[in-house]
Order: sequence, then C-alpha cells, then structure tokens
Amino acid sequence: MLDLEGTIYLSLDGNFDKVFPYLPRFGLGLKLPNDKTDVTYYGYGPYESYSDKHRASWVDRFDTTVDDMFEDYVFPQENGSHYNCQYASVGNLYAKGKKPFSFQASRYSEKELDEKAHNFELVPSDGIYVALDYKQSGIGSNSCGPRLAEKYQLREEKIEWEISIRFDNKNYVKVQ
Repeated sequence: MLDLEGTIYLSLDGNFDKVFPYLPRFGLGLKLPNDKTDVTYYGYGPYESYSDKHRASWVDRFDTTVDDMFEDYVFPQENGSHYNCQYASVGNLYAKGKKPFSFQASRYSEKELDEKAHNFELVPSDGIYVALDYKQSGIGSNSCGPRLAEKYQLREEKIEWEISIRFDNKNYVKVQ
C-alpha cells in the first residue's frame, strides 16, 4: 500500500513448508544509488550484531556511514548487520518496522561476497545494497565451528511482518 505522503507499507502473512532445514534470512533487498552513504538506526550497535552475536553491543540511536559498517574480514562473508532495530535510515531511505528487524547496508552485493575468496579481491558496486530483514538466522555455523544452535535458526512456519519504507529528499531520520 502507498499513502499520500509517499510511504510504502509492506505486509506479509505467510506459511512456510519445511523445504529447508532453516532459512539464513528472510527479508527485502534494495539497491540504492551510492551518492548518499549516511546511516542512522535505532537498534543494537555500534558493532555488527546478530541474534547470536550482540553482547558487545547495546541498544541506542547510532549515526554512521555505509563504509564504517563494513567489517573487513580476510575471507569475505556476511557482515555489518544490525539486530533488533526499530528504524533505519540509509541516505534518503527510511524504514520502520511494526516489530524490530535487522538491517544491513553495504557497497558489496551478497554475490560479490560469496564469489571472492579474499578481501583484497572485493570490488565495490555502483550502488548501496540494503537488506531489511524480518529476521536472520545467527551467524554461527559448522563451516568453521560448532553447528548453529536451534534457538538462533530461522525455522518459523508462520511469518507475520510489517514494515514501512519512505524515500525522502532530506537526508535525516524523522522519528514518529
């Protein structure tokens, strides 16, 4: 739904079959122009945070940039997400969830991170990739450690998600 002020309201009420053991993430991905890289959010920060990795962070309002959110791991991988956010603003995009959500903003697509074996091979894109996630599974895995604990796996059979998205010409967050 789109209101008269230009806000898009997304609502999902879905049931999932047990096709996969669990989902790594469920949400919406957007690619924005790379000319505005200011980020503001209210959630876990200032460090990257996930359902199973947020104890070094705290909940507050944080102002940062897309570049400062990037975690330069030697082996490129998922990084820079922020867990349990009430709202997030990247450039002129403003998103607010009915329930807390996770978000990420990066100069690198998931494909770029998946295809490269070393951080020095990464090539920044011509845009900013933003992920607005209903939820994400934790980042632990048995690829380099123990299997991800079931309590951090996205296994829900029923998902109800509502998020509003607005594109403003102003580069600020308006808290409602």
